[in-house]
Amino acid sequence: MTPTATVPDTKSFSGGYLLYRKVGGKNVKPGVRSQARAPRFRHPTFEAAEAEAVRLLEHHPESTFVILQERARVKLKEEGKADG
Repeated sequence: MTPTATVPDTKSFSGGYLLYRKVGGKNVKPGVRSQARAPRFRHPTFEAAEAEAVRLLEHHPESTFVILQERARVKLKEEGKADG
């Protein structure tokens, strides 16, 4: 973290839908690294995310797919930098 990146910046919005793949459908214990991958694509609607989850189940039948909706994002904003 840079010394100037100390101001929290929260943006609320109706975000896209994300898929999270739980390998084997099991919860991971704290401190144990999950083999699941972080979501990488935003689907525009719940239905699109659900269709993609169903499609992915054909390739990963041992997994459970969780549909998440991004509602807000919090990150550090550099002081004096304009919003953008």
